[in-house]
Amino acid sequence: MHFELADDLTDLQTRILAFVQADIDPITEGVDPESPPADLRREIARRSDAAGFYQLAVPESDGALGAGPRLLTAAHEALALSGNPLASRVLGSGPGIMRLADNEAQREELYSPVMRGERTAAFAFTEGLRADGQRAPTQAVRSTLSDGSDGFLVTGAKAFVTGGASSDWLVVVANVPDEGTALLVVDREEEGVTEGELGASIDGSTHSPFMFDSVAVPASRLLGAVGDGLPRAMQNIDRMRLGVAADCVGWARWVTRTTLKRIEAPHRSGQPLAEQQQVQAIFADMVADTFAARTSLYQAAEAREADDPTAGTQVATAKWLASECLHRTVDRAIQLHGAQALLRGHPLERLYRTSRSTRIAEGPTELLRLTVARHVRQNGAEAL
Repeated sequence: MHFELADDLTDLQTRILAFVQADIDPITEGVDPESPPADLRREIARRSDAAGFYQLAVPESDGALGAGPRLLTAAHEALALSGNPLASRVLGSGPGIMRLADNEAQREELYSPVMRGERTAAFAFTEGLRADGQRAPTQAVRSTLSDGSDGFLVTGAKAFVTGGASSDWLVVVANVPDEGTALLVVDREEEGVTEGELGASIDGSTHSPFMFDSVAVPASRLLGAVGDGLPRAMQNIDRMRLGVAADCVGWARWVTRTTLKRIEAPHRSGQPLAEQQQVQAIFADMVADTFAARTSLYQAAEAREADDPTAGTQVATAKWLASECLHRTVDRAIQLHGAQALLRGHPLERLYRTSRSTRIAEGPTELLRLTVARHVRQNGAEAL
């Protein structure tokens, strides 16, 4: 079962896989993928940039390739398919939500430093608990700041801010009373910002909670317009969901290929495991599951590329199917590999932890199901 990609996507994936094998595998062998040295991360970025991959997501207006959803999806899938857990660092981050820096001053102060790698920004979306233990939307009240300029006073809390502990700025989604939501770039070291205890997830990623106590934010740090915050934030999450879905499909394909080698290899029973019908059935489930997820992934990527009105629902569907597919596929692969796959550090053990987190990251499966159901209910039988 083979899903044919367009020639440009196939060419990109071929080049990425060859690059990882030749340039990244040799320098990452034996390195713990959950705690790579900083100099290694920089070297991967340097080699990727020289090969023309690192700035794939950076817009053409900034002198880079400006790849759209199709190409970025293919790149994410290929990097995961390589089987190297550090290959994800080949692809540098795009401007993300910093694309909303829409005037010359903001581009100079906020956008350009991020694009040059001089500053980093973490996305603070999920609401957390305030100092009094209560959960309430983070608010930004318009105010005249101490220097006489217009701005906002931000109060509230955010949880699960990925990369927040090492970022320079936090892009905070906050509610402006009577006006709607806003995206504000908050300096992590600003007075009134308190970072909570760093939490490590089972997949090795780290997340920090933050509390805000009347934090002064100049009006110049407002991205876009007040009222656009939540819709813009959801667009950013939509892009991230597509990337996660592509990662999951690439990993699932790698797991399936690795499992095929395992079951076709000589076995102590005297014949390969693949000769057993029960093993064939389990493996067939892995193949079909991955094929279905991959088909959904590229349909969603095409829809997003074309700005199809249904793209959001299609991306939600692809992320749901891909993350659940990966979890089932890794679980089945562990059954076929046996106890050795449970040992800490085994590629399948690591991927099992990763797969569990992807079912929650960028929207849990249960939430995405509601998105799909709501779309069908709104559009009727024609949506099926």
